[in-house]
Amino acid sequence: MTKDTGRFYGSFLFILHSHIPYVLYHDEIGENWLSEAVAECYIPLLNMLKKLVRQGISPKVSISLSPILIEQLNSPYFIEKFRDYCRLKTELAEKDKEYFRNLEFHMHYLARLWKKFYYKTLSIFEKEYHCNLINEFKSLQDEGHIEILTTAATHGYLPLLREDTSIQAQIKMAIQIYEQCFGKKPEGFWLPECGYRPNCFWTPPIGNGRPGNLDSYVRKGLEEFLYENGIRYFVVDNEQLNRSHPHDIHKSSMDTYYIGNHPVTILVREHQLSEQIWDFRVGYPGNGTYLDFHKRHWSSRLRYWKITQRTLDMAYKHLYYPGDVKNVMSEQSDHYKWLIKKRLKAHHYYAGRPAVAVCAFDTELFGHWWFEGSTFFYRLIRLISEDPEIRMLTCKECIKENPAYNRVYMPESSWGAKYNSETWFNGKTQWIWKNIYRAEQEIRHLATHFRPDNKLQQILRQIIRESMLLQSSDWQFMITNNHTKDYAEGRVVEHFENFNRLTRLAWNYIHNQFIDDGDWHHLNHCQKTNHVFKEPEIMWYK
Repeated sequence: MTKDTGRFYGSFLFILHSHIPYVLYHDEIGENWLSEAVAECYIPLLNMLKKLVRQGISPKVSISLSPILIEQLNSPYFIEKFRDYCRLKTELAEKDKEYFRNLEFHMHYLARLWKKFYYKTLSIFEKEYHCNLINEFKSLQDEGHIEILTTAATHGYLPLLREDTSIQAQIKMAIQIYEQCFGKKPEGFWLPECGYRPNCFWTPPIGNGRPGNLDSYVRKGLEEFLYENGIRYFVVDNEQLNRSHPHDIHKSSMDTYYIGNHPVTILVREHQLSEQIWDFRVGYPGNGTYLDFHKRHWSSRLRYWKITQRTLDMAYKHLYYPGDVKNVMSEQSDHYKWLIKKRLKAHHYYAGRPAVAVCAFDTELFGHWWFEGSTFFYRLIRLISEDPEIRMLTCKECIKENPAYNRVYMPESSWGAKYNSETWFNGKTQWIWKNIYRAEQEIRHLATHFRPDNKLQQILRQIIRESMLLQSSDWQFMITNNHTKDYAEGRVVEHFENFNRLTRLAWNYIHNQFIDDGDWHHLNHCQKTNHVFKEPEIMWYK
């Protein structure tokens, strides 16, 4: 169980949440988000994990892969788009290299590095990973080196969905995709945005509630939906635990807890350790030596500048020097390993037993926002593997060795601003939820009229896809934060219009009424552009 029974202080859980909303066939901007994440995050992550394994170190990292991300990474269309993306970036780097040849020697050197980066990335993708990243993650899990978690199908914000059937569908679809890709059922789950809602007497934030003029009604806690579907643990933020009751027990992020009235365990993000990475103002990624995310060359959009200072105007950023990064990263990884051990040791002395330190982040932070991030964690995992007093564990291993003893009851909460649902429901996004709620009720009504019919099943499955894509929490987040707001609003409008037109087609088909050829063409168009999740089931909504 331990490396050294005399001096073992606890375990470090490193959890990465990987998700990009559905962007294929829509806009080049969105498709580039996915290609950037693959080139700068997912492939470097796989490279790092496989390098550790080759060196005899089992990384024991937990990685959640959203079903909608899996669907995109497995798409033949994406594979060609990613090839085109890497080739274009290689060409742009070559043009920069020639442009800087007689103007700026160091930028010429950096352009050569970018050319090599994208050329090598595409080569690894094609020759080593055979264009199948999901299978590479599966192999690592099958060999016991990582654990793969799942999340809601399209990353819908579950606490605010009005119909229990919608929550069930998001979870059941996720499990179906997981089984198809990884050959077994998942046990761990990432609640989108760490959004949680307990068993409660619930009132929809808009509208007059459910049919029958019931303004409020009893809802199951999200842990009950998870338990019914075989999920046994999920991740929450430290502040969510702090707001839980009972208040007369000592609560620490370095312990595990049962949540609600079911045997489902929560793993709690440790605040200090997470802030050291997550908070750009005080954390490691904000170091001035690292590559700046925002400043890019006007033509190629490649990055040649370092952060320099956190608050410095873009015009005054200094050029990036990769050679300066090594010493900074060495100091920071040493410090972070020391900090992890310090936190584990302190809790061990207080509680008299080994502790658990959980750090959970968006995967896209490492390599994308923080270009050097995957290398940082490669070094960190190596350092932990060399220390007999602490170790890495996956979520499942942690639950087995650190079973929960206390039970807590959390309020509705998230890891968003103010730790509530305001980021996803506010004055800017209320109209989205009106559309989501209308779609939820309509799809339940359609489910009651289902009959075995291949053509009807095609229509209903596409209706489910459009409904799920409409529910993605990403659209609300983008609009609230004015981040590609127009893109997000356009996607919401598109999926709701598709849903409405397909719904009219379904009712006309059910009632044997005239159907225009244009409606069938529209169905075919939706099936091409939004064809995710091969077999969604209308019976999930009955």
